[in-house]
Amino acid sequence: MADTPTRRDLIGTLSRGAAFLTLSGTAGYLVQKAQGQIVWQVDAIKCVNSRIGDTATEACSLCTTACVVTQSAVRAVNDFANCGRCNICPAYYNIKSAVDPATGLPSEKRCPRDAITRKPIGLADPQDPANNFYEYVIDENKCDGCGKCVMGCKEPMGLGSVRLMVRHGLCVDCNRCAISISCPKDAIERKVVSEALTLQKVEHAEK
Repeated sequence: MADTPTRRDLIGTLSRGAAFLTLSGTAGYLVQKAQGQIVWQVDAIKCVNSRIGDTATEACSLCTTACVVTQSAVRAVNDFANCGRCNICPAYYNIKSAVDPATGLPSEKRCPRDAITRKPIGLADPQDPANNFYEYVIDENKCDGCGKCVMGCKEPMGLGSVRLMVRHGLCVDCNRCAISISCPKDAIERKVVSEALTLQKVEHAEK
């Protein structure tokens, strides 16, 4: 008849099992670290400022007001690969403002912090301004992620090249992100940093 396991045998078995689980958990953690850290990021499909269909509403500013960082860690970025480089950019100009008779352009800019600059690509033709093209660059030192330019860039007026992104060098990576808690559309989610960093490099791709 087989020997009945002693208390010491049971303790040894449980200890080995616990050690195995600990090693498995450590291995999983190392795999996660190898693939990239999980960070907060804006889901453009859910965000009311960027998702198609929400054109009649005002821009949501919760990324600006709810962030625990004094100047929000969320910034607007321009995906130059998708930008139309238009003469009258709806992210740069408030296209509903009165036309400036001297320039024929809208008299007001959309960004309240004047964080978007534009410069002509090549030589600008004053006789045919509609055929001139411009590069629109966001100064992230001024931008606070209010979302107004993102709302203006949405289809059908824009091409959706401007969007909001969490800048991980500025984010303090709260365990419970204050913006995520406040966002009514659950548009702030955890994502793998390698994917997020790839997205963050888009705006420099054509410079």
